[in-house]
Amino acid sequence: MADLDTIPTPPPTRPETPLPDTEEQPEAANAAAPSFDGGEGVVSPPPEDDELLRLRKLLFARELALLERLRSYYDNPQVTTRKVSEVLAEAVHLRSGKDQHLSIALEPVVDAIVKTSFNTRRRDFVNALSPLMGPTIRRSIADSFRSMMGNFSKSVEMAFSWKGLRWRLQALRSGRPFSEIVMLNTLVYRVEQLFFVHNETGLVLAHLAGESVEAQDPDMVSAMLTAVQDFVRDCFAGGRRDEELHSLQLGEFTVHIESGPHAYFACVMRGTPPADFHAQLRATVDLMHVEYGEALESFKGDAGPFSGIVHYLESCLVSHYADNHKKLPFLAKLIPALLVLAILGGLGHLFYTRHMEAKEQALIGARQAAFTVSMRSALGALRAEPGLMIANVVESPAPPWEVLVLKDGLGRSPEEVLRENGFDPALFAVRAIPFVSYDPSIVVRRVRRAIRPPETVVMNFDEHGSLTFTGTAPMSWIVATREDARAIPGVERVDVGGVRDPTMDQITAMIAEVENTVVEFPLGRDTPRSADLPKLKKAVDTLVELENITKQMGFTASLTIYGHADSVGDAKRNYEISQARAKTVASMLYAKGSSMPVAIYGMGSDYPKGEGAAQQQESQASRRIELRVHFALSPSARPEMFRR
Repeated sequence: MADLDTIPTPPPTRPETPLPDTEEQPEAANAAAPSFDGGEGVVSPPPEDDELLRLRKLLFARELALLERLRSYYDNPQVTTRKVSEVLAEAVHLRSGKDQHLSIALEPVVDAIVKTSFNTRRRDFVNALSPLMGPTIRRSIADSFRSMMGNFSKSVEMAFSWKGLRWRLQALRSGRPFSEIVMLNTLVYRVEQLFFVHNETGLVLAHLAGESVEAQDPDMVSAMLTAVQDFVRDCFAGGRRDEELHSLQLGEFTVHIESGPHAYFACVMRGTPPADFHAQLRATVDLMHVEYGEALESFKGDAGPFSGIVHYLESCLVSHYADNHKKLPFLAKLIPALLVLAILGGLGHLFYTRHMEAKEQALIGARQAAFTVSMRSALGALRAEPGLMIANVVESPAPPWEVLVLKDGLGRSPEEVLRENGFDPALFAVRAIPFVSYDPSIVVRRVRRAIRPPETVVMNFDEHGSLTFTGTAPMSWIVATREDARAIPGVERVDVGGVRDPTMDQITAMIAEVENTVVEFPLGRDTPRSADLPKLKKAVDTLVELENITKQMGFTASLTIYGHADSVGDAKRNYEISQARAKTVASMLYAKGSSMPVAIYGMGSDYPKGEGAAQQQESQASRRIELRVHFALSPSARPEMFRR
């Protein structure tokens, strides 16, 4: 056994757990100690004191460390795998020589591997077996063809000769097949079955039967032969084992037996074989005993080692037929030649016909393929056209092809697209169904047709459905586009923030001027102060001008007047005076011929002005009016030029 110091320390596969510190964890050490059953209950050994634990740790520290290293070494799968790989080949060799258990265990695994490899690499198996199987297959075909021609010639000979006619009459009288009558009349001898049987056990070690021979169960035949031999010895040889039965005759069959030290050879035949045939059987038995002597001597019932003995049996499975060496009649020679010529002529005509048909089919197929390619190219042009979508195509060998398309009203017609790409529209029977296309180019056409942007406006439409306008345009067009463009199919978002109306700058300035006008009133009066009256008149004139401008643009302007009063007096009087001041401004506006909608509100003293100033200044600033202008699109005044 190797010294533990020489064992290499493997790489740790898990964090090493240190030995428990018995000085700090005496309770855990005692809990891990085994318990003993004394019959009356579980009795734990007395806990060890700290001195003994410390002494154990000092005395066996090296051994404990070595044991821990050894455990980690053998718990490491990498080390175990490497060690097993070093002795795997020798172990398999020794086990396979001992018995068949390893072969039995590996057989399903190897079988599954071979099946999987054959399914995935079938071409490799074919390439590997082709050099071996090719010559064998060719030789087998050649032999079969020669045999067929020989049988054919023999059948022709028998069919057109007096002997053949006589044999046919014999077959009709006896009820046997004609081929069997021919065989019986021409057969010299034929070996039909061969048995190689073990002497002591009577088991069949090998069996071989000729073609078209109805073979019985080999084990049953060997048992009967063994019983017959024992019967003959007991009845006629006084039970001596050195006496042997050499042959049996049963009708037209003869069973010839050649015995050896450990097994005998039984040959079932028809007819009378030549004298040297028995010598051949004897030599074959001797050769089989020489090659398989040890296996025969130690035979215990397993016939596996004798699988290669079949090639000895094949050399004895022979047959011989009579040859009268008579010349065939001229008619018997002429008819096969005529039949062969007729067959060759028929095959030639069939081959020529098939060749011409294949050539014609190939030409038709080439034309059809070219026609199909051309038609599909035309369909590709239709698919690439915006606003067209092919829903179904019914192909046919000849035009026209039936095509069902979905067509947007703003897209081009299929006939126009086909004609532009060089295809005849008559090749297709097109049926169009209206639909709404979301193709960007079609959406752009739809937008231009619906809102007709001015030349001063630049439109941009992206693949995400966002419609953006930049440039200058009247405010009526901007407002109408903001509302109408959202309803156009294919438009998800509308942005008119980049479009401005030059007139709006003037309107904005006029509104700011009006709303910033400060008009104050004397105490208790509803007419402005003389100093503020010009400012009020100017604001009224500006409102009249603003009304005219907005009407021309298709918009409406409305005015809200808030009247205010100071806190002097009661609240009711202050409300009335504040409302009267607002009416004064409205009267001045209507006196100018304005039809602008006006809303009047008397606010009383609820909203004083001049907070923090002196009382008199605060009261004067609170006696005022406030003007608020509202600007909106007039539904009845939208310009028709933006609705065409």
